[in-house]
Amino acid sequence: MNKTLLLILCDFLLLTLLSLVNWEKDESEPENLSSGDSEEQSVSTMAMMEQDLLDTLSSSLEEEKRLQDRAETEADKTREELEKANEALQAKDASLVELQSELQAAETREQMLANEKQTLASEKRTLEMESERAKKTITELEEDYLELETQAKQTETQTRLLQQELKSKLNEIAEKEKAIEQERQERRLAEQKAQELSVQVGVAEEQKKMLLASVETLKGEVEAERKERQQLQQQTSQMAEGITQLAERSQDLTEEFRSSQPVNANVIFNRFSENRIVARFRSERIYRGQPSVESSEAMTILVSDGSSVYALSHFDSTPLGLNRESLTYRRVEIELQRKEAKVWPSKFGFLSLDPRVAAIPLSGEETEDLGGRVFYTALDPFKFSEAVLVDEKGDYYGEVEFKLDPATPGYVRMQSKIFNRLFGDFSPTSGDLVFSKTSELLGVMVDKRYCALIDNLLVREELALGRPFPREEYDRVMDSLKFRYESLPGELK
Repeated sequence: MNKTLLLILCDFLLLTLLSLVNWEKDESEPENLSSGDSEEQSVSTMAMMEQDLLDTLSSSLEEEKRLQDRAETEADKTREELEKANEALQAKDASLVELQSELQAAETREQMLANEKQTLASEKRTLEMESERAKKTITELEEDYLELETQAKQTETQTRLLQQELKSKLNEIAEKEKAIEQERQERRLAEQKAQELSVQVGVAEEQKKMLLASVETLKGEVEAERKERQQLQQQTSQMAEGITQLAERSQDLTEEFRSSQPVNANVIFNRFSENRIVARFRSERIYRGQPSVESSEAMTILVSDGSSVYALSHFDSTPLGLNRESLTYRRVEIELQRKEAKVWPSKFGFLSLDPRVAAIPLSGEETEDLGGRVFYTALDPFKFSEAVLVDEKGDYYGEVEFKLDPATPGYVRMQSKIFNRLFGDFSPTSGDLVFSKTSELLGVMVDKRYCALIDNLLVREELALGRPFPREEYDRVMDSLKFRYESLPGELK
């Protein structure tokens, strides 16, 4: 109850009590006042007091009504502001749920990557065991190590791409952290505003209790939200660490993935066409007692085993073919050309794998001058049962199935009949290049049936180019080649 109204009521009761008191007549009062006049004066006084009291009560009631209306208006405004604050909090809760869903999806992707990594690691261990059994000497192991180092350099570009993707992911995480910090500030502002509202609703006790309860609930939600944000930040940090570890292992995963994916035959032939090199041979020999100069051409590519680069060709494609009278040759020059670039090698050798595979060594400077792609020898030649064969002139190509023959280790036998479904009467011949389905060089066709597997580029015999052959050295090289050829199994001749 209003204090002013209470005071007025107390005054009214006091006056009423005073009016009911029977005061004794004053002896000094004139005797001629009659009792009737005294009563009339008392009634008049009471009427005036009652009228004043009613006016005062009416005024107090009107004031009380205005105060109550004002309190109700302020309470309505307070309720509207609370409803808006609740709606904002609900929107932020929905945003938090969406962020949690994204984090769960990221964790799922991370788990999938971990599973895939384990699978690839298992396959890698199996491949390493097979590779160890296939290695013959410590020298070959060292050459394979050098080859892996060279291939690692080739995948450096892919690693940089993965690092850029990682940087993009980290930027997204930073943006999300900024959004979280902004929402945290909005929460603090909402809490301060709720406290201000709790002060303003002190006029009405019921509304005050309801608002205080709402504020306490809001504080609990803010505290719970703060804890969830902290957990989210911890999970984000863990995810960033996981992505960093994944980027560190990306090189091995990329190499394993590359070696496990077959390449389309059209793509392999296109790579051959763009990077093939024309080898021009100019030879001098004595024919019927007279000097003679001859020229010939052959298509080849640059091949590397990880440590050195060679241009390979079949011996019969060179002027010194075993089927010719090679003892009459005195001098050979070789020109390698790719598009407008030309180089003139200084040496000419023959691989220890098979005397019919000629190898022209190139220096790093000569390789850069020619440009183009360098094809690597196949790490796992038996990963796929089919290969891509390109004829010596580079006019035809196709997929062909090959078989292993225990009687001819280091060679595979080609099933030429499969070419009929692709290119009609096209069949393999000596000097054709054979590529694995991973776009690596599998070997060179030494005849119409067998392909010599090129797993290293070790040269046994070697001749100098651009100058006359020393007679004894030339005879020794040709005798060694013929001896090695005659020592081959009958199926390979």
